[in-house]
Amino acid sequence: MKHRRGLTVFITVLIVLSGLGWWWHSRWQVLDQVRVPQTHTATLFLPGNSGAWLSMRSMVLSLDRPHLASFPLTARVSQTGRVTWQQHHVITTNPLIPIIFKDNTHAMRQSRQLITVLNQLHDHYGITHVNFVGHSSGGTIAYDYLNHRPQASVTVNRLVCIGADFPGRQPLKYHYPQLHILNLAGEIGSVGNDSEVPANTVTPLRHLVAGHVGSYRYEEFRGPIWQTQHSLLHENPQLDVKVIRYLYPPS
Repeated sequence: MKHRRGLTVFITVLIVLSGLGWWWHSRWQVLDQVRVPQTHTATLFLPGNSGAWLSMRSMVLSLDRPHLASFPLTARVSQTGRVTWQQHHVITTNPLIPIIFKDNTHAMRQSRQLITVLNQLHDHYGITHVNFVGHSSGGTIAYDYLNHRPQASVTVNRLVCIGADFPGRQPLKYHYPQLHILNLAGEIGSVGNDSEVPANTVTPLRHLVAGHVGSYRYEEFRGPIWQTQHSLLHENPQLDVKVIRYLYPPS
């Protein structure tokens, strides 16, 4: 009996590992044929409430390939706002930069700390143009930054929000004619939400930015729970493709 139970466990583990291997291969495979322009615009990844490195790790690593983007830096922000940089390799084209906040439950405070991150990117690494990808309240951090004055010495080109809502936010106070926004919501089947954020709490961003940005687009990702659940949205390979093409469009 013990032998049979051990064999069952072994087979189960083997099936799970094979499934994970197939999933990771398919995630990489869907990006094999994608090509985007190579620029010096950096894309900053902002995790959501209580998010850390693992929150955006898979997306960053899957996009880190020669014809798409590179992963040269990680920024870690302390409770007091001090920024520590971890450099993985020399900065080349389309740099992807995760921002990890120690105090990761206060979007407004994180948005102010983001000013320091951006100023140091400009002063230490010569970055002048950036994009933001914000998951959940990471999108709120980016939005709050846009409503701050003074700002950092960089230009924000594109913002991608993934499953983000904007509770109690006031309309955008400043004009960003160069800024283009893609607002993505997940919907499990036809239930109207991604298990945490209802689609109708994502859509108000349109009214908050109306008349203040270059363009705004809203899209829903509908599908099974393993593709559209709130914490799994940024694990979706089709979303990877859409995001990287939006961030770095043909010139």
